[in-house]
Amino acid sequence: MPDYLITWIHLIAATTLIGGLVFVQFVLNPSAHQNPPDPKTKEMVRLAGRRFRTLAWVCLITLILTGSYQMLNESGSARIETEWGVVLMLKLFLFVIAFGLILIHDFILDPHTPPQKKTINPPAFIPYSRADNLQKAIILMTLAVLLVASYLTTI
Repeated sequence: MPDYLITWIHLIAATTLIGGLVFVQFVLNPSAHQNPPDPKTKEMVRLAGRRFRTLAWVCLITLILTGSYQMLNESGSARIETEWGVVLMLKLFLFVIAFGLILIHDFILDPHTPPQKKTINPPAFIPYSRADNLQKAIILMTLAVLLVASYLTTI
């Protein structure tokens, strides 16, 4: 497979992942936290989140595979000892942190996103959960990876 095609697949996976994370956090989640809460909206947000989770994991696996191929294809260890290699290691470090945060979010804090219990008198304000705060941290980390990756292209 040509190198430019691997690069495009890598970019599409990164764009899909970051765009989806931003959409879920800043478009879908606020609709679930409206006042008064609507059970149908909450269920729609929950189902959309579960569907995006599958797409996000496909994107993450694609990023790992295409990124590994590109890294191995970049003249091996000769470039690792240069400024380019240092910035690449920073990018990989940030990606590992983002990947770890996604693991924590998907498998510990929000493993199944169970449906909310119906209450007779719902609270006037529904606070954001730790999972929502972790989603924001994941977005920041993925944007940091994107920033370092864009700097990497200038070296």
